[in-house]
Amino acid sequence: MLEYTDITSCRMQYLCNYLGDVKQTSCGICDNDTKQHLNVVNSEVMVQKLLEFRETFFPVLEVETQRSNIINGVAASYYGVSNVGTALRHSKYEGGGDFPDWLLRLTLKAYRKYYGDPKIDLIVYVPPTESGDLVKNFAEKVSSALKIPISHKLIKTSPTAPQKEFQSGISKKDNVHGKFIYQNPGEIVGKSILLVDDIFDSGYTIKEIGQYLTNVGVIRIAPLVIARTVGGDI
Repeated sequence: MLEYTDITSCRMQYLCNYLGDVKQTSCGICDNDTKQHLNVVNSEVMVQKLLEFRETFFPVLEVETQRSNIINGVAASYYGVSNVGTALRHSKYEGGGDFPDWLLRLTLKAYRKYYGDPKIDLIVYVPPTESGDLVKNFAEKVSSALKIPISHKLIKTSPTAPQKEFQSGISKKDNVHGKFIYQNPGEIVGKSILLVDDIFDSGYTIKEIGQYLTNVGVIRIAPLVIARTVGGDI
């Protein structure tokens, strides 16, 4: 937002680039394209208000369905042109090691603000496609901070491709359908579970896991992720 106020190029082009939309021509009607640049002074008060907003606004994950016991969840931030997106990309795709602890603190803040003090019996995490132990290690830190037991028994029955490789919702749904099981499901019957992942894109993976856990007897599945994508793809 601070950068947006200071640009001298087309504002529509800037927003399209931020959202992952490629626009080849300038809009021709914003203040910059009409040579009437509006000079906005980024005062300390403005900067502080933006920081406060950044630390208290957490995107909601709308995943509830009538056939599943999954509830709408929360993300700590949006994935995009941000320090959160940069940190996730560095760890996940550039060999940067575990997600930094400041992402853990931000995610815990989102959890506490959105969920309050819910009754959670167990933490499980989405099995990885291409991130190795990153989500596992992150979920273990969440478990330690919240003092909630963690399980490593949610696994894939067969490999799945990264969801970002698929363009249609049908393909993304088919990619994950029937691909998850919980080893010894009898131990989670009647439990409330916190489901942890790193990036929420289309939501099909979390919905699929939520439906499976519902079918085996879990009474509540609460999703918690580090970031959700802005435009539905990463």
